Amino acid sequence: MQYYVQNKLEVPPRIYPAILLLLEAFQYSEQTDADCWEFAVELDDLTGLALTRNDFRWLVKQGLVEHRREVTLEGDDGRAFRVTGDLTFSDRTCFILTEEGVSIARELYQVMASNNSVSYSSTNDSGSGSKTEDVHMLARNGVLRKSMQCLPKWDAERRLLSVNGIIVKHFKWTAMNQEAILTTFEEEGWPARIYDPLPPKLEQDTKRRLSDTIKCLNRKQKNRLIHFRGDGTGEAVTWEFVGQNG
Repeated sequence: MQYYVQNKLEVPPRIYPAILLLLEAFQYSEQTDADCWEFAVELDDLTGLALTRNDFRWLVKQGLVEHRREVTLEGDDGRAFRVTGDLTFSDRTCFILTEEGVSIARELYQVMASNNSVSYSSTNDSGSGSKTEDVHMLARNGVLRKSMQCLPKWDAERRLLSVNGIIVKHFKWTAMNQEAILTTFEEEGWPARIYDPLPPKLEQDTKRRLSDTIKCLNRKQKNRLIHFRGDGTGEAVTWEFVGQNG
């Protein structure tokens, strides 16, 4: 759905997730009373949301973002940047919203929220809806993986996997292989990919064992919010929210 915001600016729908991510970064800087460049968003994070170089140029020409090249060195206190050409970008380019961009982003967020197209809360503004619906909506908008509060949580003691308080899977009995994978994800902060943490056993096909364990992780989810898969090598596990690529 196309939304029109301030001054009837037509914001391309594919850019919405990036604008929301940049708004989140700005809000972090406000909450911590830090310079907005301390939370500048890396180019890789934005291209990961399917933005192209021309999308960046459009954002710059519309006056919605500023960009600089990060030159921070290991051991530096804080981040350092260097001004570059108006429409040229490098792998170390980072972005922030301009004052105009913040205004547009906030208005876009409000318009989308009022149309139930995005929500960071457990219920929408009208008080209806469910956490599960909100999680799926954020996934479809490509924003969920960027929100730390929405990362999965594995409680090893209770053997409980959840997302934002929603139970995904509750193990009544020990499932050593599945629990080992979930424990590794939790300990590493839920990266996109982990190597097989299961110890090798004699006369056991480790790739087959990992594949079977992944299938079990996807079965019998109380709320089907997370999908696990192999990475094609038989040696690692990846995960995504259901609907993220839908």
